[in-house]
Amino acid sequence: MKKTKIYKIIKQVKKGKSTEDQRKFNGRRKVRQPAFIAGVAAAIKENRSLSVRKLASTYGVSKNTIHNTLQKDLNLSKKSARWVPKLLSDDMKLERKRTSETLLAMVRRRSMAVLDNEVTMDESAVSFHTPETKRQSMQWLPKGHPGPIKAKVHATRTKQMVLCFFDSKGLIYTNYVHRGTTVNANYIVEALDRFMRIFKEKRPTTAQQDWFLHWDNAPVHSAAVVQDWLAARGVQVIEHPPYSPDLAPADFFLFPKVKSVLAGKTLTAQTFKKEWEGAVRTLSAADFADAFQQWYRRCEKSVNIGGSYVEKM
Repeated sequence: MKKTKIYKIIKQVKKGKSTEDQRKFNGRRKVRQPAFIAGVAAAIKENRSLSVRKLASTYGVSKNTIHNTLQKDLNLSKKSARWVPKLLSDDMKLERKRTSETLLAMVRRRSMAVLDNEVTMDESAVSFHTPETKRQSMQWLPKGHPGPIKAKVHATRTKQMVLCFFDSKGLIYTNYVHRGTTVNANYIVEALDRFMRIFKEKRPTTAQQDWFLHWDNAPVHSAAVVQDWLAARGVQVIEHPPYSPDLAPADFFLFPKVKSVLAGKTLTAQTFKKEWEGAVRTLSAADFADAFQQWYRRCEKSVNIGGSYVEKM
């Protein structure tokens, strides 16, 4: 604004006259009165998906006025829904909180070093081809240059089932399930037998101490024949709450990391094992150790938020 116009405004204000700029400013302020704010709040309470454009049209005001009302006067922000494995009931939340408190109590009683004596296991079906994500396909290009293009491709239906056992030091044993084989309780017992032999070779010190097995509560894990096998060998199992991939290191760490490395590659039954092991080698011992520390922190957070799902940490 030019100085001459500022002087003119000052002169008019001193004379008690209202300028055009003042009328516009005062008009905007008068819209956001208590009654107007209460009306917008009531509309939002009735339908929290209302758009700014719709509200502006309904009240005959600018979108900027609605933005200021929502953000400054009502302290609201619009957020999209977050996908979760299941809508948890109060009983499920209590169970998540209880099992998390059990793990926390064990660690606090024995020290954080007990995490090094815990082995976790889970199964996953891996597609022979998973397309790259948009983030993975990003490239550095000159400004103004069109971005890369790619055809939309879906993950293949052909998959390889793997059973992975690992601890805070790294992967201990991967069981590759042959095509057409059913993973039932008897298969789990056979996999546990092979795991124990390899476990004693790779982690002789841990195997001779008190160690703990952690896995989810899938029916094949809780079957009588599996429970009898564990009891006969004195294996202590850490409880896992249902519908809780956010509290399982395999689900929030190992499988997402390895599958991300494999994205964009086309695998076959002959090359799968080599590619899988190569992807696992991209993870360091520090990554595995951090995953178990994160597991502890996730349990802490789950307790603090009453058993609700833990978002990314």
